[in-house]
Amino acid sequence: MYINCHSYYSLRYGTFSEIELLELAKANGIRHLALTDINNTSACMRFIKNAAKYEIQPVIGIDFRNGNDQCFVGIAKNNYGFRELNSFLSTHLENNIRIPESPQDFKDCFIIYPFEKVLQLELNNFKENEYIGISEKEIGKLKFSHLSEYKSKLVIQQQVTVRNKKDFNAHRLLRAIDNNMLLSKLPKTEECLPTDMMLSYSELCNAFNEFPHIISNTKKLLEQCSVQFEFDSNRQSQNLKLYSKSKEADYELLQKLCNENCIIDTLNQAKKY
Repeated sequence: MYINCHSYYSLRYGTFSEIELLELAKANGIRHLALTDINNTSACMRFIKNAAKYEIQPVIGIDFRNGNDQCFVGIAKNNYGFRELNSFLSTHLENNIRIPESPQDFKDCFIIYPFEKVLQLELNNFKENEYIGISEKEIGKLKFSHLSEYKSKLVIQQQVTVRNKKDFNAHRLLRAIDNNMLLSKLPKTEECLPTDMMLSYSELCNAFNEFPHIISNTKKLLEQCSVQFEFDSNRQSQNLKLYSKSKEADYELLQKLCNENCIIDTLNQAKKY
């Protein structure tokens, strides 16, 4: 029942592998689990492939951020939704475009805005596929917020980034490296919370026992998601062995692309002078 989990493919942020995430979920009695690495989907295939071993229904998505500023979490309903999320991410990363605070219309994805972001942007008009995420630590604020009125739009967004204090210390070191600064100078805004860890299923339900509709909304959202791929048990990798018809043709294509880019780079350098 987690919709915002990170592996160490959330580069310079996450602290453990997608397999260790599955092990953690199994130990805590979790049956539905979403892997949402930050601006990255590298771990998704292996996550899906191994989830059945841990009796977990895998859900995948992306935690969209500008730096450490979380804009929203996108969850794929199906394979088409996974393609939508990847296409959106690639467009912004390749063209060095900031992630918008509110995304385009996704046909096959759910969008979850973090509670604090909704308050900051004063969002009050949500589309059918858009939700507000609430963590365990934000329950107290929700009770006194007008957002509590949006009963059908509230879901549990208990982030999972660390497992213990050791992980949190490693996370802080990664954040210092990413920001190229001394650990002692690292601002709190660049860190996750020490409480961004997994609670057992019973602990999570108990934390939200005053808001049973939030629990049911979260379950309903996750149960609607199913991304599936065919895995050949005889292959260790899902990567193509050949891009074209032969190794020779692949080599010629690589040479052609390299030469073209060298010419373009030379012309760009010449324009500077």
